[in-house]
Amino acid sequence: MSERRGRRLRLSGAAVVGAAVLAGCWPAVAWQQPEILVPSPAETAAALLLLVESGELAAQLWTTLSRAAVGVAIGIAAGALWGLASASRRWIDEAGRPLRGLLLGLPPVIPAVLGTVWLGDAGAVAVLVVVVVTVPTAKVTVAEAARAIDADLLEMARVYRLPPAARLRHLQLPALVPALRSAASLCGAGGLRVAIMAELLVAPDGVGAAVAQARGNLATAEVFAWALVAVAAALVTDWLVARPARRGAASRAAEPVGAR
Repeated sequence: MSERRGRRLRLSGAAVVGAAVLAGCWPAVAWQQPEILVPSPAETAAALLLLVESGELAAQLWTTLSRAAVGVAIGIAAGALWGLASASRRWIDEAGRPLRGLLLGLPPVIPAVLGTVWLGDAGAVAVLVVVVVTVPTAKVTVAEAARAIDADLLEMARVYRLPPAARLRHLQLPALVPALRSAASLCGAGGLRVAIMAELLVAPDGVGAAVAQARGNLATAEVFAWALVAVAAALVTDWLVARPARRGAASRAAEPVGAR
């Protein structure tokens, strides 16, 4: 245990050093460039303070987080159902391969552009783009977990004619919960970034729209401020979702083999 703790401390120290290097490079580069190209940390902090005081930061960030959350939730739900169906029927998995390949290879800008024609509403377009990006990841994660369920237990459930609802509750869900947490961890921060990209292209509000407006006004310090907000939101989202998943994985790894 002490060796593992020492390794964690060394890795944390390396991360701190890397962050310090980045923080030191920023003012060094900004000192040689005008504000319109690379604003300094002080100029970025001033722009960020104005966004906070005006209330724009809270309003735009809430809009983006809401869209990302709805898109990720829909994407994980649809991907989980698809993954369960693929794990239970081989022909469903094979038939869905082209669609999965299409979704994985499709640039997010395509559904963003087409969504403006199909849906019209900018908020719905941002949600659609997040769903398109999220579904294949959730599908693969849940399908792999479903295939890993003990076949003997499933066969026993069929022999004893356990109802599908009871089979799902007592056999499948306990095995799928870690996979769903993993999918949420993978898709949470990524969904936020995709939502911001979609807003930048098509939405009149949200963090992405605020970035587009600041870019148009050549307010580079404000663009940097929004970038810091987006990075911080993505890191917090990933931490909130990934931490329970890591704890669950650690507790399962610590269980005796006979207790599982």
